[in-house]
Amino acid sequence: MLIRKLFLIILLLQLAGAAPLMAGQDGINSGRSSSLDRIMLTADSLVQISPDSAISYLIMSEDEINMSKAQLSQLYYKTGMFCKNNQYYDAANTYFTKALDVDSVSMEPALQSDILLKLGQTYRRLGNFDQALKADMKALAIAEKLNNQSQIAQIYNNIGVDHYRYHNFEEAIVNLHQSLIIRREENDSTGIADCYNNLGMVYDDLKDTTRAMDNYNKALLIYEKLNDLDGIAAAYNNMAGVYFQQNNFPKVLEYVKKSLEIRRKEGNKRKIAFNLLNLASLYYSIGEYDKALEYVQEGLADAKQTGAKSQTRRAYKKLSDIYAKKGDYQQAYQYHVLYAQVNDSIFKENKTRAIAEIQTKHETEKEEIENQLLKNKNRIKTRTQTFLIIVVSGLLLLIILLIYYLKLRSQNLEQQKELATAEIRKREQEKQQLQDKVFAEKQINKLQKEKFSNELKYKNSQLAGSMLHLIKKNEVLGTLKEKVNALSLKPEETSGIIDYINDNLDDDTNWKKFKVEFDEAYPGFFDRLNRSYPGLSETYQKICAFLRINLTTQEIADLLYVSVSAINKNRQRLRKHFNLEPEADLHEFLCTV
Repeated sequence: MLIRKLFLIILLLQLAGAAPLMAGQDGINSGRSSSLDRIMLTADSLVQISPDSAISYLIMSEDEINMSKAQLSQLYYKTGMFCKNNQYYDAANTYFTKALDVDSVSMEPALQSDILLKLGQTYRRLGNFDQALKADMKALAIAEKLNNQSQIAQIYNNIGVDHYRYHNFEEAIVNLHQSLIIRREENDSTGIADCYNNLGMVYDDLKDTTRAMDNYNKALLIYEKLNDLDGIAAAYNNMAGVYFQQNNFPKVLEYVKKSLEIRRKEGNKRKIAFNLLNLASLYYSIGEYDKALEYVQEGLADAKQTGAKSQTRRAYKKLSDIYAKKGDYQQAYQYHVLYAQVNDSIFKENKTRAIAEIQTKHETEKEEIENQLLKNKNRIKTRTQTFLIIVVSGLLLLIILLIYYLKLRSQNLEQQKELATAEIRKREQEKQQLQDKVFAEKQINKLQKEKFSNELKYKNSQLAGSMLHLIKKNEVLGTLKEKVNALSLKPEETSGIIDYINDNLDDDTNWKKFKVEFDEAYPGFFDRLNRSYPGLSETYQKICAFLRINLTTQEIADLLYVSVSAINKNRQRLRKHFNLEPEADLHEFLCTV
């Protein structure tokens, strides 16, 4: 055992010296791997500071070492991901394609499928939906062979989006439904919500606003359960689009503002700026230029803060349009100049990026030649270094034997100490995890209780508002009836008006309407009340319902056209009927029914 360990130590020493220069041996693979890992780690560090620097570093590193096809494919894939995340979709598309081409034979099918998915995403971003569909279909064939159901569902969703972009709505619906079926089997809540959202967009474009709104609502319910703020905000925006088709501008504004409120909670200023500019456009379209001005200025501030040039350009254009409508042509001109400047800046950046890619390619080809010369030189040095390493290794062997023997006993003691320390740390971590879990459960229960309480208050306020509206309506109709009767008109002239007022003063109809709304909020309340306490009159049932939604005694008296004292007497009779103790609260009792 000791001899084996010593042999491994000598081998490591040999590889440490020879790996960077040895060719055609295992040392090269080790050197390649460590160099590739170093490049990847450096790029990950650079991307936190400057994504552009990280991308440039990866491009320049392509020929730094003699990589295998598999390693070069990994490097291209990494470069493509950085470009995609930084919205350089042309460059991302190029590197994803190179990653596939360089190792098309030996590449793992799972990796190949993943790269094809990313390639489809960049094609969609570039508006090339035909190529996106081809990439997605190739990815689907691989995923089906691997039986990767989660990825298959994602690809069907992407294919549905591809067809949707080409207005192949029937194919889009078929593929989105296929994705939905798999995601239901996989219990993928987020994926299910995304499918509903995409189906809503398809039906929206088909002008089928009923189905569109139904799918948006289904998506919204799931996003709310998941507390997915981005999904909730997107659903609200899509629902606003349906209302826009219906020319229902109040609803459009309501839902865009809901989306904005969620975006504010989410804290993503780029998306906040997008929503603010949408609101500005809506107010502009209905002629409320002051409101539009207020929102576009706020959106401009967020866009500038986040460096979102496309949103900044949009804000300047909208400000120019608003001031033109307000007749302030000097301001309109100034903002149009700013719009033109930002537009030129975006154009120049895109042009500079394209030039940089061409220069990088030229420099890469130049470095490839230089690297080849360096590799030839290194091969010559390899033989000399190998001989020297063997001699040095022999001398080091005696020293290593002595050091190993002396440290063997101390290492055993140190290991025992480390094991004891690790066990203590493990127990402390388990204790902390248990405490964190208990705390998290308490917080979840608290939030659920608060949510239930808020929903209950909201339901009560809606029902109370509905009944108070009926009270007000009856008061108005009663006054109107008195005034009509006071007019010096013949009975046959006023009979139609009086009959209409009497029909709308029908308390029984009002009670039936309220009862329907109440049953929606508190299903089965009246059935449980009648089963537990049979024989209750309709008046007592009404009082129970009004008390359940927390109406005051005065409000109940107004609804039933009786005095407050009469309601108080009826409350006492109900308490006796329910066999309640004197200190028991009648409202709390009815909440348990």
